[in-house]
Amino acid sequence: MIQPLLTYPDSRIRLISADVRTFNDEVHQWITDMIDTMKAHELDALSAIFIGLQYNIIVLKIADEYFSYINSRIIKGSENSIKTEKSIYYDGLTAAVDRFEEITIIYEDVNGNPSYTTLQGDIARIFQQQLDYCFGSTFVDRVDQETRERINDYLTYGLVANAGSCPVVFVRDYFKRAARYVMGLVALSFVIPIFGSVSLHRLTYTIDTYLLISVPLLMLAYFFYAIYESRQYKQCTSCQIGNIIGTTAILSFQLLLVTLEVVFLIAP
Repeated sequence: MIQPLLTYPDSRIRLISADVRTFNDEVHQWITDMIDTMKAHELDALSAIFIGLQYNIIVLKIADEYFSYINSRIIKGSENSIKTEKSIYYDGLTAAVDRFEEITIIYEDVNGNPSYTTLQGDIARIFQQQLDYCFGSTFVDRVDQETRERINDYLTYGLVANAGSCPVVFVRDYFKRAARYVMGLVALSFVIPIFGSVSLHRLTYTIDTYLLISVPLLMLAYFFYAIYESRQYKQCTSCQIGNIIGTTAILSFQLLLVTLEVVFLIAP
């Protein structure tokens, strides 16, 4: 059945969608309604919140087929790019948004079976946009402050209040990026033993040692600041804690690999 779509200034767009816990005929009907609504409005993607369902459900149209993703999470993203986006919520409004060009996601199908897949290009971007809606955000939350203020002035009633939803960008991410940049810089030094002199070899090892010492400090800063941020947004603390632990574990493993490479390749 075709359902009415949420449009500006309906504040329900800011509601944080819950995960689906019971996979039954009702869930099948929800997805059928989403597909019917997509066909009626010629849409390539839709989040359940757009038809008033506060559940983490996304339907994508890919090559004339409809695919449902339930309880989705992005576990990996790469190759950022900035492109102009629009939204059926903010009619006539566009903005340049920075997103991943490729993402790996985990999700459950309509029967509750866990799965994962990789999305690329425009499909990946559309999926990220829809996932934002599941967590109470819109693409406006991803633009800089100056652009957001201009959008706020342009809209008749201003931007819809955040209502305490989780931000799409956390301060802790800067610590994570810094740690990865440092490890990437160290990794670049692995060619020194091939082309460099002995003295340069030793200097590189000393520099790498100090750089690697900074990584655990950045990881500690990430972990403790992440815990602090998660307490500021208690409505999404549970999903944040899992991401924090997972990210810290991944960073630790990457640090171990880089350290071993330095020991075996760079150490005099």
